[in-house]
Amino acid sequence: MKDSATPRLELALREHLAPRLREDGFSGSGRIFRRVKDGWVHVVGVQGSRSGGQFAVNLGLQPLSIPHVLGELPDPKKITDSHCEFRRRLSCEGTDQWWLHGSTQESMNTAAQEATSVYVTAGRDLLAAVCGHLSPFDTITPDAFAKSRSAFHGFGSTQVRMALVLARLRLAQGRNADSAAFAEIGLVGVGAAVGLRRELEELAVLP
Repeated sequence: MKDSATPRLELALREHLAPRLREDGFSGSGRIFRRVKDGWVHVVGVQGSRSGGQFAVNLGLQPLSIPHVLGELPDPKKITDSHCEFRRRLSCEGTDQWWLHGSTQESMNTAAQEATSVYVTAGRDLLAAVCGHLSPFDTITPDAFAKSRSAFHGFGSTQVRMALVLARLRLAQGRNADSAAFAEIGLVGVGAAVGLRRELEELAVLP
């Protein structure tokens, strides 16, 4: 890679992370990459620290058949990881991992290489585990979800929000009984969230 007068993390990502992502069907540039697979859009987004000197890699999953967190149907060419209903950080040990770098291009290259290594050794398997015809998002039962969310490999949000999203997903799949059951789980903990309660109540009484 040619030297740049101004060191930039995007150059390091282009050199190291982007080629591995493209091998796996992602497209994009800069700090965000996307692919569509089995009715889902997968998003890999690089988040820099507000104070500088480090970055994290966020993974997002969004069903194309239901709205994203802003209430709109997802555009697979524009959606960001922050808009995905199911999100987690890329890490090698299940922790909130950040990669440190200095102000030189060399240090940014090193950090990008390290993050790419974690994507290759852990991220690929992680995405494979939650996608495809045996995806836990498609196979988990309401009873199993009520007991544990471990099947999602760290993807998700609060139990109420996940129950709502799974209810929406089951409805889109024509599985109305399961949709209602997930909505009932969400109602147990919804509290004073009026908007969520209204939609959960509507889903819970579907025939």
